[in-house]
Amino acid sequence: MVQVASHVDRQEDSRSNPTVLPPPAEVRADDVLVGGSNSAFLLPVKLCLERGAGSRVWDTNGREYMDFLLASGPLILGHSHPRVCEAVTRQLSNGTAFHTLNRPALELASRLVDIPGCVETVRFASTGTEAVMHAVRLARAYTGRDKVLIFAGSYHGSHDLSIIGYRGAVRAKSGGVPDSALEDAVIARFNDIDSVEASFATHGSSLAAVLIEPQQRSLDPLPEFLTRLAQLCRSSGVLLIFDEVLTGFRLAFGGAQEYYGVEPDLVCYGKIVGGGFPLSAIGGRRQIMRLADPALQSAPNFVHISGTLSGNPVSAVAGLATLAELDKPGVYDHLHRLGERLRGGLAWQLNTHGIEGSVIGSGPIAAVRFSDSDQPGSGLALREAVNRELILRGVLAQLQTRFYISLVHTEAEIDFAVDAFGGALRAAIERTSSAEGLLAV
Repeated sequence: MVQVASHVDRQEDSRSNPTVLPPPAEVRADDVLVGGSNSAFLLPVKLCLERGAGSRVWDTNGREYMDFLLASGPLILGHSHPRVCEAVTRQLSNGTAFHTLNRPALELASRLVDIPGCVETVRFASTGTEAVMHAVRLARAYTGRDKVLIFAGSYHGSHDLSIIGYRGAVRAKSGGVPDSALEDAVIARFNDIDSVEASFATHGSSLAAVLIEPQQRSLDPLPEFLTRLAQLCRSSGVLLIFDEVLTGFRLAFGGAQEYYGVEPDLVCYGKIVGGGFPLSAIGGRRQIMRLADPALQSAPNFVHISGTLSGNPVSAVAGLATLAELDKPGVYDHLHRLGERLRGGLAWQLNTHGIEGSVIGSGPIAAVRFSDSDQPGSGLALREAVNRELILRGVLAQLQTRFYISLVHTEAEIDFAVDAFGGALRAAIERTSSAEGLLAV
């Protein structure tokens, strides 16, 4: 049973005494980790997590948080799910890495191929970044072309092409991306088919692929956008790559392919497919994927895809256990109901507090976008303030990305998060109003 009252009391106590943050471990982290973090996305309150169970995590000071980060998405079953832990424990005594074919990896590949969609064969990697990078290389080798169309504001990991889409060409170049990568990137606007058609008119004969998040940064595609995109690709001999690192097994068991009813040529999986362990996968049409066959190493268009821990058995059994839970009847109906409840509650809080903004997402995903047409930039300041206030109220989330919902979150926990969001809005408005005069209640 969810004990939200005591949870609120504990968080209110910590909020009234901010001097307890950060814990001693954070001081050492600043000395040994760049920025005191393993990620480019920083929380507005420094904390060091020590334990997770179900929908909750605890930091090194013993504070409890309702977790809507879920390790940036992999933990759709929640922390320390018993079926995943049992599978991993069994595998540990049988071996943790082989760097060759192993039974768990073979079983997981077979599971992925059995799902209706474009996947006919699979190659494993360790991260989403690797999966997308390999998929792009396959597309270039298959088509004999170099350019790739991506969408402004998209995120595909940490490789050069992704940085161009996410940060823009100028900032990407200043961050170490070479001119050659910039020259091979074609930028269009998500949900703007006219911008895509214009790009095809100019670059179609030199385009190897279109790389897209079918749900870009929590924003759903407009009706027929993906369908029209697939048609353009087919008519121009351009491969369509779905980056489903985030949407795979989240929107539906068949991912965005099933949810939106459009099949790409290649698909990239990550996060959920490894059940909380490092694993990603590239899958697609056999004639494309075969270019990575080691038997073709002497071929001029052979694509080298390899990694020391790619398809390791521990990650594979965690992925198999996770997919087994997700494939049970009613799972996605439940996840979608929770998502609708959260999005509706967050939108209600925005309206109640008179805040300009929107709530986007579908399935077990919700994201909040703040905007104030009279005060450019105020949405960012308010977002950061609300992020901080949410954490101080015991809700771990990042509004600049999304709320992730797990199968173990309850309606009571969703409602608690909505109430915390309302309280965070009130506190953040007061803080930003007094400090910067950005908004008034």
